[in-house]
Amino acid sequence: MSENLGKQCRLLFYITRLRYPRYPTFYFPVFVLLQGLKKLRSDLKLRLLDFYLHPIPNVLFEQLQSDQLVASEHTLFLSPTVFREYVVEREINWINLVLKVAKCGELEEKPQDKSLVSMILNKQDVSLVCQVAPHPDVPLNALWVKENLVENLNERYTRRGQRYWGRLQRIPEGQHLPAIVAKANIFIYQTPYDVSSDMIDFILGRYFETPRLLYRNHTYQVPLTERFLGNTFYTKHFAILVHMKSLWFKCLNLDSTTGGFEMSGIAQKSLTTLQQTTTYNNFLLPEHFDGPNMRPSCPFGLRKYFDSLRSSLEAYMKMENNGLVKNGIYPVFMLRGDRGIGKMAVLRSVASTLGISIYNADCSEIMTSISSQTETKLSTTFNKAKVCEPLIICLENFEVFGVDNEGHEDQRISGSFQAELVALFGRKYTHPVVVVALANQKESNAPKLTSLFLEVIQLHPPTTAERLELLRWIALGHRYRLPVRHLQKIAEQSQGFTLADLELLYGNALEAWRRSKDTRVGLNHFLESLDKMQSTFSDSLGAPKVPKVLWTEIGGLAKLKSEIQNSIGLPLRHKHLMGKNMRRSGILLYGPPGTGKTLIAKAVATECNLSFLSVQGPELLNMYVGQSEQNVREVFARARTASPCVLFLDELDSLAPNRGVSGDSGGVMDRVVSQMLSEMDGISKDPGQQIFILAATNRPDLIDPALLRPGRFDKLLYVGPSCTVEDKESVLRAVTGRFRLAETLTLRKIAESLKQDMTGADMYSICSNAWLSAVRRTVKEAIAGDSIDEGINADQVIVTEEDFKESIKKFIPSISPTDMAYFNQLKGNFSV
Repeated sequence: MSENLGKQCRLLFYITRLRYPRYPTFYFPVFVLLQGLKKLRSDLKLRLLDFYLHPIPNVLFEQLQSDQLVASEHTLFLSPTVFREYVVEREINWINLVLKVAKCGELEEKPQDKSLVSMILNKQDVSLVCQVAPHPDVPLNALWVKENLVENLNERYTRRGQRYWGRLQRIPEGQHLPAIVAKANIFIYQTPYDVSSDMIDFILGRYFETPRLLYRNHTYQVPLTERFLGNTFYTKHFAILVHMKSLWFKCLNLDSTTGGFEMSGIAQKSLTTLQQTTTYNNFLLPEHFDGPNMRPSCPFGLRKYFDSLRSSLEAYMKMENNGLVKNGIYPVFMLRGDRGIGKMAVLRSVASTLGISIYNADCSEIMTSISSQTETKLSTTFNKAKVCEPLIICLENFEVFGVDNEGHEDQRISGSFQAELVALFGRKYTHPVVVVALANQKESNAPKLTSLFLEVIQLHPPTTAERLELLRWIALGHRYRLPVRHLQKIAEQSQGFTLADLELLYGNALEAWRRSKDTRVGLNHFLESLDKMQSTFSDSLGAPKVPKVLWTEIGGLAKLKSEIQNSIGLPLRHKHLMGKNMRRSGILLYGPPGTGKTLIAKAVATECNLSFLSVQGPELLNMYVGQSEQNVREVFARARTASPCVLFLDELDSLAPNRGVSGDSGGVMDRVVSQMLSEMDGISKDPGQQIFILAATNRPDLIDPALLRPGRFDKLLYVGPSCTVEDKESVLRAVTGRFRLAETLTLRKIAESLKQDMTGADMYSICSNAWLSAVRRTVKEAIAGDSIDEGINADQVIVTEEDFKESIKKFIPSISPTDMAYFNQLKGNFSV
């Protein structure tokens, strides 16, 4: 033996001298020895390393293990380095996972499992036989496991919020690997939806066509996709599958082929008898992720509503000695907010984290024209709690419930709803039952129904910061993402967008990117989609399509432009400098008709890049009691939704006259004025709302004085006619910007010929008539020259000085000297 070793050493030195003649012969053997010791040390370190169990979404787990021969919820994904250390052959990938239960923290012992838990704590850790697979994204000291596996461990050891640690061990000789079992007894979790036994048998048959590793007392989830349902069942039960996403079952017993009981085993359709003992009511396994990506189920920007609803529901989760229901404090809650704001997303995330099923019932389908039928449908909905518990009964579109065809509260339906609640919570349950209503209106038409709810959670339109958080959450669900700075810009420009709007925006932007064939998705794709959506969004709000009006298109009024830019442009450019108590609510433009008050409001919206809502005063008045005030509230609600925006109230004197002098016996106008005062005060006190109110009137003396006090319309700007030659020339230049004027024509000379004060409408009339005169002259010349058949275009129409002189001769002023004197007197009374 020693002679052979000596020969091998001499041979090694000889080869080393030939291969590396410049170095001593012992360098290479020593180098190989050091590398071997380094590898041995690394292997020993890996074998002694404790791994933490990192839960991943259930959908992502199913995608990663799709190529496994045996489908198992107990598959571990680990670093390729660790995989090579523990697995010799890729096909034989079984390993022991020894959970460090004592390291995971103190456990709360279940009464029925006290002996088992005591044995685990005092004697040994928990060992599970698992499959392993490599994945390049897994950290060296982590194990990716299915979220359901962690929740099964939490259910077994009654612990939440603590990390599990474990150590890997190779399968020793003599240890039996999981074998195919002869029979498996399972519980099917009860569902509130009507699912036939044939459908359940078909789903389980498709599920167990692939061999499945099962553990006793573990709960398993079958996703209700077309893969397990088939085309027939998927099409037939589509209405149910919209709400019901999974079928759950619990493994009760596993019988081996020899007749003994097994803790784990492999079930396969053709080799294992699957026996369903009975249905089962219990909490489902909580799910904290949404989809295949590592994003939480609750959107980031809605977290405060999630916490509020969850804290309210957690008070009813423990049924033992719960005195709330016994004392008549029922778990009846309402989520109220605009459509698409995320009410259902909040409810689903709360239900999934608590492990409670949801039964969705649409109130528009429950309500009928016959009260007895409505009562029957309502009773059927609440009776779902007899079949399935724990359960959340979700009443969607609750704003239509309990309201008759005329919009009034239906007292019979309201009383029936209250009686059904008393009957529902008067029964004895082993698990909690909760009622949650989703309403799209901010105000209820049935106040008696609203009083039955323990808590009403109002979801407000998201702020810029919340929209950024929502965009970050949406981006986590897509492969292609934008930098945060780009998302910030999108959030700033997407005022009034809800969660559904932002999801649609992200999808439209990706679709625009695919159509453009660009190499990367960019900010320009999002801004393009944003412009299209905002145009549609303005139409849905009832905002008119305002033409692009620039300051350059408004002649004269230089001082007025400067005042408006300082009042509106300054707060927009320097939000951080404007305290919440230093904001102005509105500007009142007054003056003779035709001076450009409406045009100025449009120019403000264009120059400041704001949404524009225009309302005529008489449009808000209605013959029905309370409807006029409701219209005022809706206008300001639309303005808050579209913030930042310009709200333009035209003909304000007809909407808010002096209270007490209107002469209406019902006091409608007085209530309208009071409602407007309340809404304006609410805007001025909310620093998060960038709403600028512009109003126009010809008679400021008729407006209620309370509207003209500081904090409301505290800035009155007089919009008068053009008096100087410079102002008239400026207006003429703006109006004739698209005209083709004769080279000999000077607008200065035309302005000097206008001796009296002229409004913008007057000068527009003069220019329009001059252009028509030029058109008639051009047509006559074409007829005389026999060129009329060739056609005439607008470029051939040249306006000359003679056309203007002819137009001025025919001009009749729109404001008489008496009226002008009256408006000058108003200017003296209201100007500071």
